[in-house]
Amino acid sequence: MMRRTSLTDLLIPFVLAAVLVYSLLRIGYESLPPFEWYSALPVAALAVAELVMARRVRAAVRHQPQAKPMTALAIARAVALGKATALVAALVAGAAGALVLRLLPSSGQDNTAGQDLRIGYLLLAVTAALLVAGLALERAGIDPRHGRD
Repeated sequence: MMRRTSLTDLLIPFVLAAVLVYSLLRIGYESLPPFEWYSALPVAALAVAELVMARRVRAAVRHQPQAKPMTALAIARAVALGKATALVAALVAGAAGALVLRLLPSSGQDNTAGQDLRIGYLLLAVTAALLVAGLALERAGIDPRHGRD
């Protein structure tokens, strides 16, 4: 039986990714090309798509009159996608957080570091949106009447 994603399920990949990426950035940040703002676009697009999907799944599960019917398998797949997305968002947020922590001290001295820091903030924002979308999709498949008489 699948259980809801808990805070611990998200904190472990976040911390592991943050520690690993921070260590790698300490070693080789200078050899990386500058980050581009459009690297956040796919993450933002996925967040929007999952929020739309969560709305459709929630309407189908709650049998709202305007909802298009969905099979139980499609709902289960959507819930699994939401759970996986939340975990991936935690990983990417850990990496973006490590980038921000690595660049904060040197952002005022170097233009490239300042630009990359802004990209890091942008990535944190869109991964937070992706995390919310993943959790919303996961919870959309829960029938509020389940367990009642």
